[in-house]
Amino acid sequence: MSVFLAAAALLIHNVTVIDPASRAVRANADVCVAGERIAGSCDGATVIDGSGKYLIPGLVDMHVHLLAHPWTEQGYLKNRYDRGTVEQMLRAFLDFGVTSVRDVGSESEAAVMFRTMVQNGTLEGPEITTCGRILESGTFDPEPFAIVNSAADVRREIRWQKAVGVDCIKLYADLPPDLVGVAIDEAHKNGLPVTGHLQRTSWTQAARLGIDGVEHPAPWSRQYVAVADRGAYVESLLGRIYWLEHLDEKAIDEMVADLVKHHVVVDPTLMAIHTKWFGDDPRWTENPDNALAPPLIVRGWRAFTYTKEWTPEQYRAARATWPMVLRITKKLFDAGIPLVAGTDTPTPWIVPGASLHDEMRLLHDAGIPAMEVLRIATARGQGAGGGAQAIVPGARADLVLLAKNPLEDIQNTRSIVYVIKRGQIVTPRQQPSAPRALRSAPSSEP
Repeated sequence: MSVFLAAAALLIHNVTVIDPASRAVRANADVCVAGERIAGSCDGATVIDGSGKYLIPGLVDMHVHLLAHPWTEQGYLKNRYDRGTVEQMLRAFLDFGVTSVRDVGSESEAAVMFRTMVQNGTLEGPEITTCGRILESGTFDPEPFAIVNSAADVRREIRWQKAVGVDCIKLYADLPPDLVGVAIDEAHKNGLPVTGHLQRTSWTQAARLGIDGVEHPAPWSRQYVAVADRGAYVESLLGRIYWLEHLDEKAIDEMVADLVKHHVVVDPTLMAIHTKWFGDDPRWTENPDNALAPPLIVRGWRAFTYTKEWTPEQYRAARATWPMVLRITKKLFDAGIPLVAGTDTPTPWIVPGASLHDEMRLLHDAGIPAMEVLRIATARGQGAGGGAQAIVPGARADLVLLAKNPLEDIQNTRSIVYVIKRGQIVTPRQQPSAPRALRSAPSSEP
């Protein structure tokens, strides 16, 4: 279990500061922490020797589901979240240097309660921003979905979530463009940003309607498949392989231009597709990080994964398209679209906290420089208070002290010495001695 070590003031002495907000590296620096903020100077401080070490801002996971219902050992979802599992997840985030998370789908009232408990110090965990229940059309209505099939439904649900106290609104795949437009209008009237895991409504349409952010590596909408190939496209998880193989590049370029024009933030969640495309890799089940994940969640993963029934041929076809997923991510980055880092934890094999470091590795594999990856992974983005965090006087003291330089190897973000959250030192549990190697190229091996 993590332990908070309180001090009136802290001085991190002679450390190399890596500040992604300014893209600056400052050697032999002193960083003072007084209360919950970074200070210009501090007297009577507890001194931490930063010699040979590296200081970065606290990491941010912008796509988590804190109140996800665990799977049983028989592969079925439980009918409610498990409180002990939520507490274990929150501790795991801190252990891996994640000091802020955005919950993009949980029961609104309970999610706000957990957020408040962390804010007032009665519950240990990262700062939480919550989008509450996910707005979706149709009849599929288990938690944490709120079914909205009319404009009146949309406005009523968003007003309720505003009254409950959520920080943002999340839209889902089957919501049509007219209701997406209503949701954006109502949310913005109530001062709430909107993000979406969209498919029926394309990212191009959503950008033009004024959405603030979109989730996952690609929209998977039929509009982006080459016209001659659309008839054979099946909108399913397996169908995404076909989608990647038959892209309409002109439509993708138009989408990118609209995301740029309308300042839409993209959260690629590469781990969400990597764990599926490489779902037959035994390294998931043998991952040493699993020892630090809530046991109830790990037992469920062993019983259920989204691609468990795929054949070896289907996995090989999926892996062959992985470079295309990375290419889309790099295209978004090169266009200047603001990216944030999210993981979709705790869906199968995505370990709370640890998998954000995997996400950074995948972003780097896409061709994004290490400093820019750190900038992405320390950005709160829409709905959580702005861009990359800075290490300057007046900034909130959410910091991670590393033993190794992450600019030399992005996996060095795992070399955590101390985590500082709101000015207090968090002593992390013992972490695995070596990070799991992630495949980033197609392979014919199982």
